[in-house]
Amino acid sequence: MEIIVAKTAGFCFGVQNAVDKTLSADGKVVTFGEIIHNDLVVDKLKEKGIYPIQSLEEYVDGRIIIRSHGVGEKIYKQLKDKNIEYIDATCPFVEKIHKLVHTAYKQGKQVIITGEAKHAEVVGINGWCGDTAIIISNESDAENLDFINKECILVSQTTFSADKFKNIEKIIKNKCKIVEIFDTICYTTRDRQREVVEIAKKVDVMLVIGGVNSSNTLKLYELAKQHCTNCYLISSIADLSKVVKNSTRIGVTAGASTPKELIMEVINIMSDTQVKSKDMLNEEVAVDAKNEASNEFISAMEAESTEVKPREGSRAKVVVVSASEKGIVVDFGGKTDAFIDRAEVELDENSYEPSSYIKGQEFYAVFVPKKGKDDMIAMSRKAILQKELDDKKYQEIINGNEFIIKIDKAVKGGLIAKLGSYTIFVPQSEIRIGFEKKPENYVGKELRVRKIEAKKGENTSKKKIIASHKIIAEEERQAKEDAFWNQMIPNTIVKGVVKRFAKFGAFVSVHKNDCLAHISDLSWTKVQDPAEVLELNKTYEFLILDANRETGKVSLGYKQLQKKPYEEAQEKYPVGSVVKGSVERIFAYGAFVSIDKGIDGLIPVSEISYNFVKDANEAFKEGQEIEAKVIKFEGNKITLSVKALLDPPAPAQKEVEITTEDIKENNEKRAKANAKKFENAATSAPKKPKAKKAAAAPVQDETKSWTSESTGATMADLFKGLNLNFDNKD
Repeated sequence: MEIIVAKTAGFCFGVQNAVDKTLSADGKVVTFGEIIHNDLVVDKLKEKGIYPIQSLEEYVDGRIIIRSHGVGEKIYKQLKDKNIEYIDATCPFVEKIHKLVHTAYKQGKQVIITGEAKHAEVVGINGWCGDTAIIISNESDAENLDFINKECILVSQTTFSADKFKNIEKIIKNKCKIVEIFDTICYTTRDRQREVVEIAKKVDVMLVIGGVNSSNTLKLYELAKQHCTNCYLISSIADLSKVVKNSTRIGVTAGASTPKELIMEVINIMSDTQVKSKDMLNEEVAVDAKNEASNEFISAMEAESTEVKPREGSRAKVVVVSASEKGIVVDFGGKTDAFIDRAEVELDENSYEPSSYIKGQEFYAVFVPKKGKDDMIAMSRKAILQKELDDKKYQEIINGNEFIIKIDKAVKGGLIAKLGSYTIFVPQSEIRIGFEKKPENYVGKELRVRKIEAKKGENTSKKKIIASHKIIAEEERQAKEDAFWNQMIPNTIVKGVVKRFAKFGAFVSVHKNDCLAHISDLSWTKVQDPAEVLELNKTYEFLILDANRETGKVSLGYKQLQKKPYEEAQEKYPVGSVVKGSVERIFAYGAFVSIDKGIDGLIPVSEISYNFVKDANEAFKEGQEIEAKVIKFEGNKITLSVKALLDPPAPAQKEVEITTEDIKENNEKRAKANAKKFENAATSAPKKPKAKKAAAAPVQDETKSWTSESTGATMADLFKGLNLNFDNKD
């Protein structure tokens, strides 16, 4: 039978940190909620008198340990107000999310969290934005979200499904005006989810070990079920009874809150004779385990005998006889007692407290060479603690965890550092992305590294670890690139800082990546220099016009988010307003007047004057400054009028002024008419003349008619056709 154990199985950094802080706390302590989601661990803590409380109302006394999931801002304020001492065991990755959310909330942004609304971690995160976050647990929740017309920030529960987050991220980008995305899923969660899929595909039975109320354990179980039919959730040893027997290959993984003891117990029960575990147990670990087992066996045998013979380097269980400032006297089962110098009790000599070691207390110690003139056998507890620490670190290192080293020296081909009893070698090609020509520049500096496999022919030993910083840098660069390009979606709005200008446009930093806003996309009007529109080192909103990951180019537009000139003009110069401008172009039908940058209006020839104007060229000259009134807006066309600013002419008066010329002209017309009649009469048959009536005697003082001496016109002729109103006394 072969058992394949995941490298990432068991406690993550945040959980281990919380458990360690809880176990090492002095005096009475309680935990705010269950320290981790694992019943076995919680029960063990209860056995030590460490109980969880669900709210501050339950608090009586002692120090409070804030669990790895973290809590909201209100809890911290209440702890401070009540003067309650606490130990903060919040996972650093969760704490980072708290800061992101709190900052965004103070800036007025809408916070969106992917995760389970009732999960302790999500409740804590929401508490840093006044419990105003929108919480999304799946793609359906994201699809049903209404459009948010304000700037948003998207974060995630650290143990959320990586695949679900990617799907939700795409949906959210179309649901928000502006959204800043932070993929806060813990890297160990990603590794666990990726690894469980890989293992589940190639085993007959898959065991997922962890608590039934552990979010990350349940997600691992769901993923494993998709690729392995015989998949089991193991929360205790009792659950192994339902596992299919006689399997050729068994896969084992565990949630972030699953203790190592439970994992090893499961493996031991499932293995009849030996464990062939790929990825987690390599040859060096197997040798260490064998040596450790041998030492324990020897120690046990020596303890059973009447006398234990001290051998340098061997270890034995000892019992405290007495403790003083100088050190501890212990009984190791020999003829005489042994002495542990204070410098050999703890890893840090300054942390040694004699009162912490009481008579009858048991622990393991190792025999060391005698020191000074004291005849007592010398032992060291520090050596045991150091080995345990080194083994723990080494196990984390071979599991692929990142660790920090301080470079001691540069040698041919790379860098050397020490980590406990291990030598760390960083090849020159693995120092950074690209080849490092001067490794000596790194001496004395800290470097984040990860274990890599030794290359063929490379000198290796049990105590030597080959490490690389380059793979971490490459992963981070890739993650940043992925995050950047995932947000570069055409027709979405982003914020960017103007970094530098060129003749053809402006280079804008978006999420620390250079993007180009071409000069033609800066303004609706023609500009010669980007500085006419934008300022250096100032933040603006831009529209993504195009994003090409293959070429690494992103095109931005600024004018597309601005109003067009005629839209601004309609607000600035409404109908009825008076504008000033200069005549730019003149045609027969009218003149175009520039009233603002990129905005002109037309004065039709009919709107130039109340008097008839045949051609606008008669009224205007190019460059002439004029005033006009806006009389119409139609699309992007503005109609102006100069005539509207002029006073209209007075209405015409119907008055007749009779002049001598008028009378003369009238008489000439009458004379011609009479001559025509005479001519017609002469050509027609003669008529018998009528008898003349006797003329009445004229009355001297009565005027019958008035005749001009020069024209012979009568008064009736003079007033003929006049419309005289005698009702008006004037």
